[in-house]
Amino acid sequence: MRNLKRHKQAIFAGVTGVIVTLVLAISLRISDNSSIRDQLDAELYQLQLEVRRELQSHMFGFTWISSQGEMGPSWVSEGDLINAYYRQFKSLMWITPNGEIITSYPADWAAPRRVPDEVEMWLSRFSPGARYLISASSLAEHPADLLLVVPYESNRYTGYYAGILDMNRLLHLTVASHLRDETSFRVTRQSDSAILFSLADNGALKEEWGNNRVFQLFGETWVLELWPHTSRLQTMRSNLSLLVLVSGSLVTGLLTFVLYLLGVSHVRENLLQEANRELYDEIEERERVEQRVAYLAEHDSLTGLANRNAIIAQLSEELNFLREQALKVGVMIVDLDHFKEVNDTLGHNVGDALLKQVATRLSELNGGKTMLARLGGDEFAIMLTSVRAQEDLEHFADEIIEALDKHFNVEGYEIFVTGSIGIALTQTGEEDAETLMRHADTALYRAKDKGRNIWHVYTQELHDELADRLDVSKKLRYAIEHEKLSVFYQPQVDMTTRKIIGLEALVRWIEDDGTIIGPDRFIPIAEDSGLILPISEFVLQTACRQLARWRELGLTDIRVSVNLSGRQFQVPDLTDQILYAVRSAGIPTTFLELELTEQVLIENSQTHTQFMQDMRDNGITLAIDDFGVGYSSLSYLKHFPINALKIDRSFVKDLPDDKDDATITQTIVSLARNLDIGIVAEGVENQEQADFLINLGCTIGQGYFYSRPVPADEATALLTAPNSVIPVKIS
Repeated sequence: MRNLKRHKQAIFAGVTGVIVTLVLAISLRISDNSSIRDQLDAELYQLQLEVRRELQSHMFGFTWISSQGEMGPSWVSEGDLINAYYRQFKSLMWITPNGEIITSYPADWAAPRRVPDEVEMWLSRFSPGARYLISASSLAEHPADLLLVVPYESNRYTGYYAGILDMNRLLHLTVASHLRDETSFRVTRQSDSAILFSLADNGALKEEWGNNRVFQLFGETWVLELWPHTSRLQTMRSNLSLLVLVSGSLVTGLLTFVLYLLGVSHVRENLLQEANRELYDEIEERERVEQRVAYLAEHDSLTGLANRNAIIAQLSEELNFLREQALKVGVMIVDLDHFKEVNDTLGHNVGDALLKQVATRLSELNGGKTMLARLGGDEFAIMLTSVRAQEDLEHFADEIIEALDKHFNVEGYEIFVTGSIGIALTQTGEEDAETLMRHADTALYRAKDKGRNIWHVYTQELHDELADRLDVSKKLRYAIEHEKLSVFYQPQVDMTTRKIIGLEALVRWIEDDGTIIGPDRFIPIAEDSGLILPISEFVLQTACRQLARWRELGLTDIRVSVNLSGRQFQVPDLTDQILYAVRSAGIPTTFLELELTEQVLIENSQTHTQFMQDMRDNGITLAIDDFGVGYSSLSYLKHFPINALKIDRSFVKDLPDDKDDATITQTIVSLARNLDIGIVAEGVENQEQADFLINLGCTIGQGYFYSRPVPADEATALLTAPNSVIPVKIS
């Protein structure tokens, strides 16, 4: 676009020249076409006059001859004389008033006895003393032939002199004499578009260059058409328009080229000046960009604080310097608790404004020689140098928590946020910046795990614990993938008869060397990592298949309980998974019981309600596991379709001696009985506990007093014992 502006004079001259040349050439071409049409029209008009002149000549001659004396029918005998002067007559005849032909010429012409009806109709209208030219109709040999009629009336004779005029021949002679070469001519009848005469080519130019004229006869209308052949059209055209087009193009091109050459030097001068300006601008812009990049490389774009790269670089320098001074360096990572809820509720604009205010408030705290940075998201890092004791970091962490505890006023919203803090302090003096930051992040993880809005200091014990969790998680994943897990079954017993009424399916992890990893160690890790989902699905399918085997052995009144994790409720097709496991195993749904904790129930209760309704509709029963130790809300016992409550082992273990546990247990049993809900006691380990529970009205129990969780084959042995009764003593 810039180059076009630089050569606008040359472009303007070129465009103007092309437009003028085209307009002039087109105008000349239009004028030339109009002249050709006028010439063709004049030729057609002249041809029409010649045809009319020939017709009039024959009409006048025929009329004059037929009026000489009272000849009557004998007039026809003068045919040789008439034909000698007027050769276009084919036949002559005398027609009586009633349409009969009583004499004709030539003698060898087999004239009909009467004229056709349409001719007779015209004859009745003719008056003596005039001449008439009509279509010869069926008397003619050619459609163009005409009948020339002269009415005659005297004392002696009354009738019509008539002669058939050979129009095809007359037209041939006239056209041959007056039509220009390489020109088409055609005569058509207007009434039916019949072609009466044609001397034409293929008609390619007829639509565009055809001229026509109407030729009126007595009783008929002919249309004369004329158009040139292609070769004649080329000779009729003038070459002036082509000459103007070529000349104008040459002149325009030459003028444009000259103007372009005249402007090149000016353009090049402007280009050079513009290039210099652009070069200077580019250099300045590059310097600004480099400064901006250098700034952004070490600063957070939102808050203006230092970023992760900057604090790690500064931390590395301080570690190298203070290592020689035998001083310590501390790092704190501050993470805002539940900050995502601010973004989700009030929007990211409010969230960003809140982060700016948090950055300002942290910057105002006096922590000695500190450096504050934003690591990303809602996470900040603080570096403290020349630290003499860990207590200094802990005191500063308390100040941060107290500062964040005050409300923030953001765009009209009063917002309260808290922060979790991970603290790391150099120990050996050999730590590098990345290691120290990682330690602080590990401590932050533990602070959040312990309830948030607190600080936690990194220790070697914490490191070992997390390393152990990571190792267990890795081994657990391997165990799942290679099917190293097993399902054990703990009987649920009617304590009054010691008869087994059901079993709870429990997952067990046994290493190849026989080492047993307890569920209290790997289940929490599985919950955090999401591995609980494949574990739960494995337990469910295995338990359903095992129940199907027991039913094949005739044990058709046994129920199996399977625990559900809170993570499973995040799976959209949980209901379908459970029903698929039951149906693929071929067991009735009424013999499967699902156990949920109170904590699972109070999280997203609306979704859980729908799930529980689906389970009830399909006949699957539901039990509340570890009842009484969670955040109990007894209203769910009313709204949820709960079938049983399981008293947690923490209330059973000190029965009957502990009065508080006895009172709580009695309350739970009474609540279940009044609500008509089943009750199961967990952790029954001696006869005294069993007797106390039976006296309260709780008759179903499970625990080591009856059986530990055992593999499927041992559980089968217990179930197939006489009457499925648990022995008095079992190891």
